[in-house]
Amino acid sequence: MPKKYHIEINPTPLDLKLVAKFKITRGENCINCGKCTKVCIYEAHKRSEADIRKIAEPYMVACKNCFRCIQECPRGALVKSLDPEFQALGGPYWKPDMFLSIWKQAEDGKVPVSGAGYRGPFTGPGFDGMWTDMSEIVRPTRDGIHGREYISTAVELGRKLNHLEFDASGALVSKVFDVVNVPIPIILDIPSSELITPNIKQAIVAAAKKIDSFVILPAENITDDVQKNMQHIIPLMSAEQVLFHAELIRHARVIAIDYSDALLKNFCSIRESVRNLSPALVIVRIPASSGIEERVVELVRAGVEIVQIAADYCGMEVPGGRYIKDVIRAVHLRLVDERVRDEISIIASGGIAMAEHVPKACICGADLTAVGLPLLIALGALVYQEPEKKIVMPEGIDTVPVAIARQRIVNLMGAWHSQILEMMGAMGIREARRLRGETGRAIFFDEIDKDIFGKLFQNQEAASV
Repeated sequence: MPKKYHIEINPTPLDLKLVAKFKITRGENCINCGKCTKVCIYEAHKRSEADIRKIAEPYMVACKNCFRCIQECPRGALVKSLDPEFQALGGPYWKPDMFLSIWKQAEDGKVPVSGAGYRGPFTGPGFDGMWTDMSEIVRPTRDGIHGREYISTAVELGRKLNHLEFDASGALVSKVFDVVNVPIPIILDIPSSELITPNIKQAIVAAAKKIDSFVILPAENITDDVQKNMQHIIPLMSAEQVLFHAELIRHARVIAIDYSDALLKNFCSIRESVRNLSPALVIVRIPASSGIEERVVELVRAGVEIVQIAADYCGMEVPGGRYIKDVIRAVHLRLVDERVRDEISIIASGGIAMAEHVPKACICGADLTAVGLPLLIALGALVYQEPEKKIVMPEGIDTVPVAIARQRIVNLMGAWHSQILEMMGAMGIREARRLRGETGRAIFFDEIDKDIFGKLFQNQEAASV
C-alpha cells in the first residue's frame, strides 16, 4: 500500500490588520482599570505600549466572542457590535463568513468547527444547490476517517486508456500515455495581477512544492527567484509564445496554453513544437462560455489531453450564464456521449471558494480543480463584489516573510485536504479518481425541485390561462 499523503501544518498567525466580524467600542466611561486585559485569555485586550496607563484599542482578530470582557467590565464601558467593514465584504457569492473560515484555516490548518450544527442555507446558487453526504463539514469526526482507513486523493493529469489490448502471447500492445500524478485534486493558480508581490509569488510557488502539486503561473512572471521550482510550475503562455519560452518548457513537466481559434487549427504543429523541447503535457486553458461543450469536443479530436475550464471569480460563465458546476457537468456528459471522456483530463477553475467545492466539482465531471483567489484571501486579501469587483491586499503584505506566507497557504490546503477526506469517507469513496462524474452521490436542488413541484406549478399555470 502506498504511503499516506500528508500535508504538514503549523500554526502561523499573520501579523497584519485583518477585518474582524465584530468590533468592540470602548466608551468614555472607561477608567483604564485593566480588568479586560486580565479576563481575556486570547489577549484581545492589552495595555498601550505608548502609555501603559491606558488600554490599547481591542485587537479583534484575536477575539473569540466569549463576551467575558463585556461581562466583567466594572463600568459597562465595552460594547460589541457587527463591524460594518466586515458586512461590506464579498457579495452574493463570496459571503463575509467565507473570509473568516479561510483566514482561520490558513492560520491553524484545522477543519472549521461551527459548534452548534450547520446554520447556513440548504440551497442557493452554484455549489450551494448541490448536496452530498457530508457536503457541509460542521465538525471533524472524533479520530478522523483518514486515521482509520486508507483513502487516496491522488489523480492523474493526461490521457487515460479506456481499455487494454494484448496480443496472442499475452503481451500488452496498447500504447500507454504519459500522465503526471497529483496527490490532491487541487493545483494552485496565480492570477496575472499587479497585486502579486514578489514575496507572495515566491510563497505560492514554494507552497505548491511543499504539497507536491503545481502552480499555474504566467510565463512572463517566472523570474529567476522561482525558476528553481520549475518542476512544480505550469508556465502559461499563448500559442505564439511557445518557441519564445523554449527554455521554460524544457524544464517543465506541464505547460498551459491559452485557447484561441488559431490554436485549435494548428494544435498538432504546436504540440510537435513542444515535443521537440520537452515531454511536458499540454493544458489548453479555455474560458467557460456558451457552446464550450462543442469546443472541448473539437479540442479532444485535435489531440488535446488536458483542458482547464476557467469560469470567472464567482464561478460563472463569461459572460454570465451558467455556474461552473453546470458547465462541467454539460461538458462531461457531452464527452461521454462522444465516447471520448477518458481521452482528456478536465481542470475546473473559478468560484472554487471552499473545500467542499473540490469534490463537488469532481462529482460534476472534473478530474481536479485549480484554486486561485482563496490563496490571496489566506494572506489577508479582501474582495468586494459590488458595485464592481475589487481585490484589496492588506497594508504591509509586501513585507511578509516568504516562509510565513507559504505556510499559511500550506495550512489552508491541509485543512481542505482533511475535509476532502472526510467527504469521501462519508460517501464511501476510497479513491478521488472515482469521484469524477459520480452524480449518483449527490442531489441537485434544481432537479428535485422541478420533479416535485414542476408539474404542480405547470398545472396551476395551465388552469389560469
